[in-house]
Amino acid sequence: MHLKDLLDDLGLRLKLPQHWYSTDISDDFEEGKLIKNEDIVVIETEMGDKKRRITIDVDDGMSIVTIHPGDKEIGVKYLDNKDDFEYIGKISDLRN
Repeated sequence: MHLKDLLDDLGLRLKLPQHWYSTDISDDFEEGKLIKNEDIVVIETEMGDKKRRITIDVDDGMSIVTIHPGDKEIGVKYLDNKDDFEYIGKISDLRN
């Protein structure tokens, strides 16, 4: 599933960098719910004891994270350029 598919399913029309639309997202988001739709769009889905969240802020970037027990987030934040991203959290953080 791509981000564009999810946005279409939710009826959202956003002006985003083109490469964000083709970002692969988990099929878990087929059941995604729109949590917030203002300047920042937040879409969440649950998978067992974890949540997955997509946060889209055109001015700051788009992040896709898994929220583990204890509210520890692991994921990726995509920025304006296609190859420009940063990691959020580390797997080793889950051991603490």
